[in-house]
Amino acid sequence: MSTAPSAAGGPAPGADPRSTARRALAAVLAEPELLGCAVQPVVGLESATVAGYEVLARPAAHLWVGPAPLFAAAGDEGALAHLHVLALRLARPLLDSLPPDTFLTVNVDPLALAEPAVVDELLSWGDLGGLVVEVLEGLWPDDHARVLAPLDALRTAGALVALDDVGAAWAGLARVLEVRPSFVKLDGRLVAQLGRDPAVEAAVRAVGEMAATLDAWVCLEGVERREQLATAVRLGVPLAQGYLLGRPERAWPAGDLADARELAAAARRGDGLADLVRSPSAEELRTDARGRPLAVRTALPGGGRHEHPVTSLSPSTAPHEALARAMARPEHERFAPLVVTSADGRALGLVHVDVLATAVATAAHRAAAG
Repeated sequence: MSTAPSAAGGPAPGADPRSTARRALAAVLAEPELLGCAVQPVVGLESATVAGYEVLARPAAHLWVGPAPLFAAAGDEGALAHLHVLALRLARPLLDSLPPDTFLTVNVDPLALAEPAVVDELLSWGDLGGLVVEVLEGLWPDDHARVLAPLDALRTAGALVALDDVGAAWAGLARVLEVRPSFVKLDGRLVAQLGRDPAVEAAVRAVGEMAATLDAWVCLEGVERREQLATAVRLGVPLAQGYLLGRPERAWPAGDLADARELAAAARRGDGLADLVRSPSAEELRTDARGRPLAVRTALPGGGRHEHPVTSLSPSTAPHEALARAMARPEHERFAPLVVTSADGRALGLVHVDVLATAVATAAHRAAAG
């Protein structure tokens, strides 16, 4: 059967998709300018603003191949690291022009992350503050240290780590425990049913609770319907992306935020932490150069300060959930203030446990009286 291009310029009817992808790969490796990129906004649901952008590879239209088949062909042909390096080099200038208070996410296959060329490319960028390295779902090398060690090196350079396509099954949760990411992106199969299936809502809540114990932010991908977004806001999910919130475009898309703003305004009439946060002094909170919290400091009776591990929360966390997090800590840490952080990890302020307890008791009293 002929696989010559059709008269319209595309592949011939019945052409083998894998052959088309291999030809496209050969063309991209020979002419890297045939690989482009777009960015899709990631929206902070508490503020209904763009919190970050995900870089998405886009092969030239005349190659008639999508990014997933192209990268799959690269894996088959032993060119996975090479293609990743080409894609990452497209993202490098975007990091320099990133809008203030946003992050930039780049996608990396686990097998590519195990290749020195890919990690060396990222580390050559210098300070990686503002960058999120998203580990895609896929096969891992038998020696997991070949992925975990590069992730540690990237964190040391300032990057944050995201884990893609996490579900409620044990395999996905075990991977979260192994990687300890700053962002947990939920499996699209869960998100597709959100707002329609109560069991899926329970699964999302369970993943969110686990992520919270690791001080990680949950992000929903593939949000295309308002009921998905409304359920996410009600559950306190911090981040979301999808066609409802903005399609991939050239940098920098403003996003389609009307639904998010309406739902966020309704949520603010509820009971998040915004009214309980206060700005800390330098003596109360130690941060790094990027404003990310390193330790909470409390005064000692005889003078001086004691440093406590950071327990971080999103601004949309309900007070009763925040109080439960505080009480789940070791006894000697339970009354240390909690840190409210932005989506990019910066400290927004402190919430004191006694203030939380008062807010929860007041809400319970009003509910009983009403």
